[in-house]
Amino acid sequence: MSQDLSELLQSLSLQWPMALLLSALPLGLAVWLIRHPGARWLSSSLLLAGLMLIVFGLSRPMMQGYEPAPLDQVILVIDSSASMRASDVEPSRIDVAKQFAKAFIEALPTHANLGLVSMAANASLLQAPTRQRDQLEKALERISLQPGSALGSGIILATAQLLPEAAIDVERLTGGSSRRSTAPATSGQSTTSPAAPSGPPSSSASETSGSSAANFPKRHEPFQQPQSPVEPGSRENAVIVLLADGDSNMGPAPLEMAAIARIWGLRIYSIGIGTTAGTVLRSDGIAARVRLEDKQLRAVASETGAEYFAIEDQSAVKRIFASLSGRIGLKKRARIEMTHWFGLLGSLLVLAGALLNVARHGRIL
Repeated sequence: MSQDLSELLQSLSLQWPMALLLSALPLGLAVWLIRHPGARWLSSSLLLAGLMLIVFGLSRPMMQGYEPAPLDQVILVIDSSASMRASDVEPSRIDVAKQFAKAFIEALPTHANLGLVSMAANASLLQAPTRQRDQLEKALERISLQPGSALGSGIILATAQLLPEAAIDVERLTGGSSRRSTAPATSGQSTTSPAAPSGPPSSSASETSGSSAANFPKRHEPFQQPQSPVEPGSRENAVIVLLADGDSNMGPAPLEMAAIARIWGLRIYSIGIGTTAGTVLRSDGIAARVRLEDKQLRAVASETGAEYFAIEDQSAVKRIFASLSGRIGLKKRARIEMTHWFGLLGSLLVLAGALLNVARHGRIL
């Protein structure tokens, strides 16, 4: 919140700064009130504040405005590795992840397409982006836990779905460990993302993204880069939401895959499933403590200009979704003039101050 306020204040500019010279009028009135023994400061302060706001409004202040973004596509990537059986969050990590996914499906606008990727030793697209919520719920029920955890594979498979213009070679990047769903497309789905144009690879992924994660050979990159640099996190119509416990013991490096999403402005919101204390997980006579590894999840979110959240109990699901939905659907728009708002607020304060003085003392000042 403080960062948003800071950005808002930094965006403030005045088109008619010379109008601030008119502030001499309310300042002169304030001097008169100081010297006048019969002045009523408490009630007159409203009038003075209103006059100052009106003067400031006349300087035509401009600020950066925000409006809802046309969020068209979301891919949920759900960790289906064996460690998701852990019950450090009740009833289990995978159940909590599914609860969040169901809440997300129900709350997402009906015009938005939602897809589902499952990730364990390999990543699978269980459902291509669609508006059919019943298909998504059925795909969610098909998730089964498997050994291994390839977080990077899940990230790049989801990225490829949202960025067809990037021509991402998923098979090459994951070593053939990820596969696309054989589920047929449903009506209303959209598997393309109308955004930045594709183009030939530039010199280096790390040069464009500002990150050292994606250092692929110049002429053999398994993806295309935009023709011109794209600001990280600037893509407005698509996001990835990653629900995982953070463990990744195979497949491509998650940060390298996140760097590709960053190059195209795609955000990856990470949600940690589990607790940092963890719990002991037993399987085939072997006991091991599994913990929430949030460091990598935080890094993925930060790399792409998104945010990280942690789920430690069931009640957190709704709070996190409320916070998340307020972020993925906002975009900056052209600077807007705030004159009418300052003028309206100032006029109301002047009126309130004047009426209060008249009611109490029979005079405006």
